[in-house]
Amino acid sequence: MPDDSVQLKLQLDLKDGDAEELAALTQRLAAELKELEVESVELGRESESPEGTKGAGLDWGTVLVTLAASGGVLTTLINLVQARLTRDERRSVTVEIGGDKLVLTGV
Repeated sequence: MPDDSVQLKLQLDLKDGDAEELAALTQRLAAELKELEVESVELGRESESPEGTKGAGLDWGTVLVTLAASGGVLTTLINLVQARLTRDERRSVTVEIGGDKLVLTGV
């Protein structure tokens, strides 16, 4: 990661949701984030997962985003996440940057 880049970890949480719904939401969020002017968007990876499982190695609910430290992309990213949360009050997203966390909820 270049020195002028920042990596964010987005952790989605669904109250009363199942793994399939979480996977679908994670994929949709990642696709929307890729449309922003970010350097990269990746799905999170688990350290261990059973062989032969669908989506093996993926940590559904986690999206890693790398963006330039300068510019207004962070504000755009937060606005996108907030807009997604207004669609369903059961959702929340934790945004983590360098160990600092911000929890956004669908209120």
